[in-house]
Amino acid sequence: MSLNIHQYIVADTQIVGLFGERGLGVSSLKFSCSFMQANAEPKEQDMFIDCLRATVSVKTATGQAYYLGRGEFEGPLVLRRRQSTMRFHSLLRTDISDTQLLEIEESRGSDGLVFEIVLVGLAHMPQDTYATQETLRYDVNLSSWTQVLNQLGFADSFVVGVQIPVNPPEQLAAAVNFLQVGRRSLAAGENDAVVGACRQALDSLDSVVKHQETVIAARASKPARPRDQTKRQRALAIFDSLRHYTHLAHHVDERGRPEIYSRRDASMILTATCTLIAAAMEW
Repeated sequence: MSLNIHQYIVADTQIVGLFGERGLGVSSLKFSCSFMQANAEPKEQDMFIDCLRATVSVKTATGQAYYLGRGEFEGPLVLRRRQSTMRFHSLLRTDISDTQLLEIEESRGSDGLVFEIVLVGLAHMPQDTYATQETLRYDVNLSSWTQVLNQLGFADSFVVGVQIPVNPPEQLAAAVNFLQVGRRSLAAGENDAVVGACRQALDSLDSVVKHQETVIAARASKPARPRDQTKRQRALAIFDSLRHYTHLAHHVDERGRPEIYSRRDASMILTATCTLIAAAMEW
């Protein structure tokens, strides 16, 4: 890709790296940009590009593009055709919030990401000045993105994607809708709403699998040794415990005060509920 002035190539441009940096209350994505300035022809009129800035977007595996924000270079850049080629690098920084990072993670699924950087600058010739632009693409695989998240102090953890069919069975459609509500609430930082949506998803699943009757039957036929329990019996035990854990989403504690759920609580409950409902599609 190149930045041009009319038919003249001024500099070939490329993104060669990405890393994250955590500041005080802010996170930044930093793209390492490479510029190879082109050769000038003998007695060529002076031409250059300056005032470079950028807009940064991210694309997920579904092809959906999300605008992240403006990008600023670490210092002023002037790109000029020269008598000999010259390569140099500069860092392009875009600041993003934790909410944006959550949205990226929610949209990413189990795949990597594609960043699109649109560079815009002013092209100068002796008798003309106009805006010029170029779009750069940078693919980031899952391993590299996990490293960026660690650099941001955002996720020193395993990220596991739970696959839910786009068109779930009709009897589980309501439960999946509640999961989607929970996912949006998690992205918005509304932890209690996440737990409430998960409780509704479990109640919806309960009406489908007749959970209470099934659990009672499973308990009545419980083998003498726990290790002899079937996989279904163990799954129903998880169901029972998870539903019990979300009970306080709609009630108060023993002192009459609302129970507060942390983000880790919400993430755990949402992941467990999503996995349980996905497993129930095979019951």
